[in-house]
Amino acid sequence: MPLTSTARLTTVFVLCTALAAPAAIAKSQTVTFDPSGSIGTYPFQAADDGSVTGFWYDSTAQRTKGFIRAPDGGMTVFDHPDSKTTAAYSLNTQGVSTGYWTVEEGDHPGFIRTPDGTLTEFHAPGDDNGTFPIGITEKGAIVGTYYDFYSIAHGFVRTAKGKFKTFDVDGDTYGTNAMSINGSGAVTGHWSGEDGFVHGFVRGPSGTITSFDAPNAPTGTFPMSINERGEIVGYYADQNYVFHGFLRIAGGGMETFDIGGATSTVINSVNNGGKVAGYYLDSSGAAHGFTRNANGRIKIFNVSGATGTYPNNVNEAGMVTGWYTTPDENYHGFLRTN
Repeated sequence: MPLTSTARLTTVFVLCTALAAPAAIAKSQTVTFDPSGSIGTYPFQAADDGSVTGFWYDSTAQRTKGFIRAPDGGMTVFDHPDSKTTAAYSLNTQGVSTGYWTVEEGDHPGFIRTPDGTLTEFHAPGDDNGTFPIGITEKGAIVGTYYDFYSIAHGFVRTAKGKFKTFDVDGDTYGTNAMSINGSGAVTGHWSGEDGFVHGFVRGPSGTITSFDAPNAPTGTFPMSINERGEIVGYYADQNYVFHGFLRIAGGGMETFDIGGATSTVINSVNNGGKVAGYYLDSSGAAHGFTRNANGRIKIFNVSGATGTYPNNVNEAGMVTGWYTTPDENYHGFLRTN
């Protein structure tokens, strides 16, 4: 597997260390949902048309299955008949989804699911312990991570025609994990070296990899999402292992921020308009969802009756999806439309 050279950032320009715009408490305007029989529903992405994909636990069959929720609320559930776990992570507006299913041998295949329900498996070259897709573009390129014989992680991009590019950050003793891809083919994720700490990276469409760390992040930088402008969001851990959010612009400048009063702030997604979505923990440990527009305005929201609200993704229409917990300790899906 060819290794790509790394240009390590030694200076990070911090544009802002706190959000100046006040946080507004927004009335929760959400649709909640579960496949019939679910005791755990985990939405991961809302496509731009409002379709949502993820996975759920079927309490009757005692299996984890994938689902696609249509914009009108119709629910399609699916699984591989020989697998105990079928997990979908990403979906485009053509209705093509991707994820993985498990096999007894441990070399879990990735899959592509077309709108007619066909599941096609694939393996990244060199995987011995599984291929795990996490994102798909509108043109059908898939990004994810695979694990080799020694269970070391490596990144991959699979084109719509089935060709693979595998990659590692130079010096990634403990592996490279790819987390997100944009339409231009730029990828972001994280890697870990001999020091045991986690660092962020961005891989350009040409294959050039740049490593970076958030400021004051001695224990880890975790990029989660990249948009068409090359903006990257995620979170980092400080010396006390407390999480804080960050936004990195394409040129390398970085803004870090926390929700006021939060004991931990996690950002999971950014859309092309610069709107981010994530959650924060309050002093009692309860999780609350939030969005932040490109102008800095924050909206805090909670699903009604939830003990915790965890946004995973914001699409181009500004819809936010994720899961929430209830007093019975079950997980349920939600879609916030504004």
